[in-house]
Amino acid sequence: MPIYEYKCNKCKKEFEKLVFAGDDKDISCPECNSSKVVKKMSAASFMSGSSLGKCASGAPGAGFS
Repeated sequence: MPIYEYKCNKCKKEFEKLVFAGDDKDISCPECNSSKVVKKMSAASFMSGSSLGKCASGAPGAGFS
């Protein structure tokens, strides 16, 4: 159950929402109740993607020989 970040296109409020699998279709802004929201790309997504590549490269001490 990941927590996603959203931004409302109407009132510009940014908010987080715990989303169950398949339940991301009915997201609405908690401030103005608009359904015109967009999912933001979180910094954690960028960090995990870049660090995963470095870890799997066979760096010394990573358990790869």
